[in-house]
Amino acid sequence: MIKDNFETSIELVSKFTDEYLKSILDLEKKCFPEDWQYEDAGEYYGKMLKSERNINIFLRKKGEIVGYVLAKPFEEAVKELKELDPELENASGKYYIETIQILPEARGFGGAKKLIFAVCEEANKKGVIKFSIHARTTNRFSDKIKKMFEGKITEVRKIENWKPANGEPYEYLEWSY
Repeated sequence: MIKDNFETSIELVSKFTDEYLKSILDLEKKCFPEDWQYEDAGEYYGKMLKSERNINIFLRKKGEIVGYVLAKPFEEAVKELKELDPELENASGKYYIETIQILPEARGFGGAKKLIFAVCEEANKKGVIKFSIHARTTNRFSDKIKKMFEGKITEVRKIENWKPANGEPYEYLEWSY
């Protein structure tokens, strides 16, 4: 685990447990509006936790789980997202950040940044240096990612109507790390 001055740490999930799944489901309910949540969340996240190809990382604050990130091989994400984003082109050797969940009361301390960098570092251990995400623009999250990877962003595309977020504008971002 890596610690910082906000008493946060990251925890790489190395195997499935019911407790991890429960934590993710609790986070999703507290972090996202109901219509943004997966209908089959238990089944979906259970599958994501069991796949050795995925990167699952928790953010803990004072020992309690307050955040989570899921990254998966890009080619798997394209299968799910091609209909929503027809400009996606299948490619291997890249990770897609599927979701970042941070409890509202734990935001503002750099937790998302810590989780994203942890994903990048874990993927680097697997020989992967390219990443992508669909990021919100209304809360300026896409701007934060662009700042985090300034000079390393390789693609930015505006999506005016991102259906999984009820038509909110998003940006698709790619970078190297």
